[in-house]
Amino acid sequence: MKQNNPCYLFGMYEPDTDSVIVNAINDTYTGTPLTISCEKCNSAVLLDTPDDIAYLYQLAQESPLLYAELACKSNGLQEYVDAMNEFN
Repeated sequence: MKQNNPCYLFGMYEPDTDSVIVNAINDTYTGTPLTISCEKCNSAVLLDTPDDIAYLYQLAQESPLLYAELACKSNGLQEYVDAMNEFN
């Protein structure tokens, strides 16, 4: 029998530490937040121009859960920046 145990994700950008913090909360678990260093993740991305870093900071601030998801994927942030450059 499958239990319905919804998991709620909450993410936010923390400017003081330049990081994205993700919390997973459900009925039985409230664990330690996952902290993703934007400085470390962004430094692995090859930028066409220095201004392209703005794509990553805007993503972290406006959609921290998507930033976290892409940061956890191999080349996720790189592919995001490449796609943004294609559209602009």
